[in-house]
Amino acid sequence: MHVETDFLTALVKDDDWLRESAVRSLEERDDIHTSILAYAEVLVLFYDRENAEYEVDPPRAISNLLELVPIVPNEHEDAVLAAAAFLDEYDMTPFDALHAGVVTTGEGRVLSSEQDYDAIGLDRTPLESD
Repeated sequence: MHVETDFLTALVKDDDWLRESAVRSLEERDDIHTSILAYAEVLVLFYDRENAEYEVDPPRAISNLLELVPIVPNEHEDAVLAAAAFLDEYDMTPFDALHAGVVTTGEGRVLSSEQDYDAIGLDRTPLESD
């Protein structure tokens, strides 16, 4: 059964009104999964510096969530784990971190003007002209 972001946030927040239902669903079903899109939304919530209710350690929280709610296809899990680390260590935006995660777990090169990729050691071909 595919779940979306409200399911994941219910598991992250101790006082979420949907927490009991999400936990019960995990106990009752063994086919719970989601996509990279739901985790992208969670990374955005973690990045929101104004929203204190999501002040968590992104790599740890994502790792714990992936144990409960895997991503289909499975290869996207490594990209999300890498993105959580980039978000935390390099203060990248969630979507740049996800792009970097996909690149590091895939083909290894990116065509972009985003110089944050240089800081994490990606092989970036500059999009901007010389």
